[in-house]
Amino acid sequence: MAEKKDQAAADTASMMANNPAAKMMTTCMEMGAEIMAFGARRMEKDVSFQKDMLSATPQDMFHIQAAFWQQVVEDYQAESQKLLNMAHIGKTTKD
Repeated sequence: MAEKKDQAAADTASMMANNPAAKMMTTCMEMGAEIMAFGARRMEKDVSFQKDMLSATPQDMFHIQAAFWQQVVEDYQAESQKLLNMAHIGKTTKD
């Protein structure tokens, strides 16, 4: 009986590995997780920016804002490239 269960598990794993829809769903789920993680990282940076602005002198505010927005652009560019690569290649962390 255990041998039949092992064979059934192996068959299921083989079908999933060769199933394009399963790979697509896995990629979509991992992309969703990546988007959520990116949002959390950005939110932390946004909160840090607000704290910096609250404690900044008027003379420092321009530089803090410029650095913040430069980092925003870089972060979104890197994240969009990462998501495009994930979508194009279908690469997941399990591959």
